[in-house]
Amino acid sequence: MPWNLVTSIRDKVQGGALPLRPDPAGKCWVGKGTSRPCDACDASITAEQVEYELDLPDGRTLRFHSKCLAAWHEFRAERMHE
Repeated sequence: MPWNLVTSIRDKVQGGALPLRPDPAGKCWVGKGTSRPCDACDASITAEQVEYELDLPDGRTLRFHSKCLAAWHEFRAERMHE
């Protein structure tokens, strides 16, 4: 993972913006980007990109680029053993 993405994800997990522990499954939607910011890298997810929208059981909605979603999952998996 690029260092700045790892740093962003780490900071957001520590700040509570991104969860670390898995919650019971919510809903996941995949489609064209809606120009909203990615919850991992903060860059806009353009219509030419794929947007992953996760509706969490706590009512939050998270949006990711595909590489950012993969990086968040990797970050979480690495810390599950800690």
